[in-house]
Amino acid sequence: MSNSEIRMFIDGKECVGSRGDTILEVAKKNDVTSIPTLCWMKGLSSIGACRMCVVEPEGSGRMLTACTSPAEDGLRVNTSTENLVSYRRQVLELLFAGRNHFCMFCSQSGDCDLQTLAIEHGMDSVRYPFLYAPFENDTTDVRIQADHNRCILCQRCVRTCSEKVGTCTLGMKKRGWIMTIEADFGSTIGQSDTCVECGACAQVCPTGTITLRNLAYRGRRRDCDAVVDTICPICAMGCAIKVYVRTGSIVRVEGTNVNGPDGGQLCAEGRFALPYSSEQPRVVHPMVRTGSTFRTVSWGEAIDVIGSKLKEHRGSGKMGALISSLATDEELAVFSSFREAVGIRTANYNDGSLRGFYAGIKPFVDQGVCPFTAAHNILNADMIVLVEADPQKILPVAASYVRVAVLHRAARLIHVGSGATPFPGITDLEVKNLFDPKLTGMLKGAKKPVFLLGASVLSNPVAVTKALNFAIEHRAFFGDGLGIVPLLGHSNVLGAMNTIMSKEDWLGGEEQDFLYVYSTGMVPESSKALSAMSRSGFTVIQTPFLLPPISNLGDVLLPAPAWFERSGHLCTLEGERRQLSKILDPVRGLKGFGEVLQALCEKVGVKMGNPSTSPCENVFASKISPDLAKQVEVDEELERSTQPALAGRLPREA
Repeated sequence: MSNSEIRMFIDGKECVGSRGDTILEVAKKNDVTSIPTLCWMKGLSSIGACRMCVVEPEGSGRMLTACTSPAEDGLRVNTSTENLVSYRRQVLELLFAGRNHFCMFCSQSGDCDLQTLAIEHGMDSVRYPFLYAPFENDTTDVRIQADHNRCILCQRCVRTCSEKVGTCTLGMKKRGWIMTIEADFGSTIGQSDTCVECGACAQVCPTGTITLRNLAYRGRRRDCDAVVDTICPICAMGCAIKVYVRTGSIVRVEGTNVNGPDGGQLCAEGRFALPYSSEQPRVVHPMVRTGSTFRTVSWGEAIDVIGSKLKEHRGSGKMGALISSLATDEELAVFSSFREAVGIRTANYNDGSLRGFYAGIKPFVDQGVCPFTAAHNILNADMIVLVEADPQKILPVAASYVRVAVLHRAARLIHVGSGATPFPGITDLEVKNLFDPKLTGMLKGAKKPVFLLGASVLSNPVAVTKALNFAIEHRAFFGDGLGIVPLLGHSNVLGAMNTIMSKEDWLGGEEQDFLYVYSTGMVPESSKALSAMSRSGFTVIQTPFLLPPISNLGDVLLPAPAWFERSGHLCTLEGERRQLSKILDPVRGLKGFGEVLQALCEKVGVKMGNPSTSPCENVFASKISPDLAKQVEVDEELERSTQPALAGRLPREA
């Protein structure tokens, strides 16, 4: 047995753990399921508030909370004695007597941890008088409701808000039976200045206290027709989610990566927009414009119309395509083959910033080093430098990493840029320029700095190169790459950069004779993209949802699979190529992206090659140790194009 290993006995079963483990942690490691929990949750600090996890050490005559009591070598405990069961039932009765837990009126009935424990412990009545006073039902927020009448004061929400989201919005006020949750030291949730409406508090609540208002009565988890594990398709974080389906609609989305860095949290878009999307009006049949209206046509007629325009303009050099950066690697690879077959220029909705970013990182990729690190490494940094960056607007989960690193892991936070810091109250230094002596002085003592680059930096290749040079100068190295986290918004921008990014920026130039648009309908189109659609001589728009303005700009509208009808892979900023799984069957008669492109190739009389592209996680993987990366010389003339935040140079000898 190693020095760090301990052996203890739980209900007579020998269990192996590590020094520093609690009794509950040893039980979990050894698949012991006889210890009930209520306030405890994996990934959160243990506080022993509910007393449900009590166990009895043999021969001691006392009870210990398993979630807070350290395991010891040779310790023997019992978990299900008559005395323990009676004690737990008494605790449950007191919890029911303290607040309004009349389950027939609660939206969480059937999905409630407290109710489940009461049933398991045979609690069919309450022997104590109901002592509760009427508490308020906080409905001031349009998305989140807090009914304090159902609160058991477990503080799961408080700890999640602090330890995982990092906003510290929720706390406790008053004492004893009248203690309640509060926001911002006395505000309601709707009046909070710090709440980011991620809904994490509702997901971890074990009762019906905090609920999502629009999803409250849409079905219990056990009544759902299907539960699918997939990833959120909106931003480049690629958060793992569990999707609950009932009667053909998505009724609930929850984060599942409770063991990972994000702790299972989601942003507001992921938690609220994804269920709503399954109820959006759909494009279900091909449609061709006739004057100011559309008429429904067959797939064959739609392909004929598009094919004739492709033949007419092929070779003109004025055919383009806009492909969503939420498209999967597989869809992007198919379109790359289609582009080569018919001779069409492609672009991504945010192609300009991608092209600038790629040009800036290419000299480092050519060295064989990954020019960025996984977003969760923000948590491992001792100094975080924001360069014209506001992660809460682009990657909210990355923003939570920043807050948690500063508040719970003693990281220092620096904001570099012309505006105010997006993290007031926890920022250690605000400067206008990356080369400010105050910043460089602080960086000398940093062992693991990380730099977050905002959109205005990423669109400028010189700025990107200078930021990477700066990172190398200050030894911002992680195991997977250089200590840069680019705030690239859409879910598969790395995949798009790897497959379909055009060599030149044609999107804002002359109008196209033919434009093919593939939209996932999940994020708004930029004004530049909408302008290109409206100015095109002939525009084909393939999209799942019948939503303006994009649905009004096409000459032909084609149905497309929605995100919940597709499967494939997305390359995330967590350094992994993650699986997007199909949740619902596609609308009847729907043709996939590749099937439509193949039909167009046949109509034009060209052959589309077999799609083939290397996964982006292989393209950007470090082939050498990041600390071997060398700085890249920047042309002095080009330096003038960089923004003030990166004005300056490293010493020549560096």
